[in-house]
Amino acid sequence: MSFLLIFLLLACPSLRAGEVLKAVFDCATGDLDWVSLRLSLIKKTAETLLREGKDYRFVVTIHSHCIQIVNGDLSRVPREKAKKIEFIQSQLRTLKEIYNVDIKACRIAMERGKVSKVPEFVETVPNSWVTLIELQNSGFAFVPF
Repeated sequence: MSFLLIFLLLACPSLRAGEVLKAVFDCATGDLDWVSLRLSLIKKTAETLLREGKDYRFVVTIHSHCIQIVNGDLSRVPREKAKKIEFIQSQLRTLKEIYNVDIKACRIAMERGKVSKVPEFVETVPNSWVTLIELQNSGFAFVPF
């Protein structure tokens, strides 16, 4: 009988009480339109899980060419590009404040990209690859942009 119970718990995810769906969404691209689209899909995914009553924990890691999206000083950025970045930052703020998504920016990429200031809802981490490794080792699914 106990073998049957163990089998059912392993085979039927809906029977696992308290299961948290965990994903780390990794942004390294410089294509601002693509980044915005991906962020909107993360929001839709969180909304779906909330409607279905499922627990989740999402993290967005930002590094490489994507680091520009957390630039807290857009005064030297061309106006059209700055408008896109401002919109993306509003998407990130919504993900953080409404959907409790952690936003983590790599300090190595910030140095290379000359980003010295980030919005208050962005956490900086010394090395986003270390963060990715730690999250994956603790059960987060890796989802690249």
